[in-house]
Amino acid sequence: MPECNRRRYPRVATEARLEIYHPALGMLYLDAQNVSEGGFFASRTQAAELPPVGTLVEVTIRRYTGVLNDCPVTMRVAYISEQGMGLEITAA
Repeated sequence: MPECNRRRYPRVATEARLEIYHPALGMLYLDAQNVSEGGFFASRTQAAELPPVGTLVEVTIRRYTGVLNDCPVTMRVAYISEQGMGLEITAA
């Protein structure tokens, strides 16, 4: 598979605000740039410290209509770039 096309799932642009909680870092508020069956890409919109790759975080998803998930979803930080971070949905 070509290096530029390693994605397991197609991505779709989204307008959602992610509330990302980690006990050591507190709450981060990032904008989701896209979503797939595997997770989200959250744009780096603030100069906050991001959790390291492999860290499990609790994520609440908000849209203009309100909160989408009553209970936070556990996600794993899959990668970090200058633009933001990839969050992967973990198995329940």
